[in-house]
Amino acid sequence: MTSMIMDMVKYEEWNATGLENASLNVSNVMVKALMAGIAYDSRKHAYLFRALVEMLRGESKPLTESEYDMLGKAITEHINVELKMMRDIEELMNVIGDERLKYVLKYILDDEKRHHALLLGLQEAVNRRELVTEFDWLNIVWKDVPFFF
Repeated sequence: MTSMIMDMVKYEEWNATGLENASLNVSNVMVKALMAGIAYDSRKHAYLFRALVEMLRGESKPLTESEYDMLGKAITEHINVELKMMRDIEELMNVIGDERLKYVLKYILDDEKRHHALLLGLQEAVNRRELVTEFDWLNIVWKDVPFFF
């Protein structure tokens, strides 16, 4: 199973590099931004796949008390930022008439909502400071995130 996941790491990195290289030859800023965003997501996926392999191998490390303290502060701050961003984007969507711009704003808003849900799950785990297994972390973080297939 870990070798299959590591293959996925390679595919995601290959995809990211290809999109980054292709975007170098694009002059349209929106197309360039969308390609860069997908490339960034591919790199993020590769990083998450590596974390899964580490978890499957039992190599991940527990958080220290100082890490819990730092994370608690950072997560609270970012939850507030995400809330502000969601409100601001919704406000923009109400005043912008161009459907193409609304589409991009909706895309960003959906990302902000996912980030917010993830941060709330992380905040719950950090605040509990209980011994949490790697798979418990995944459940805490992802349990409220809507997935669309």
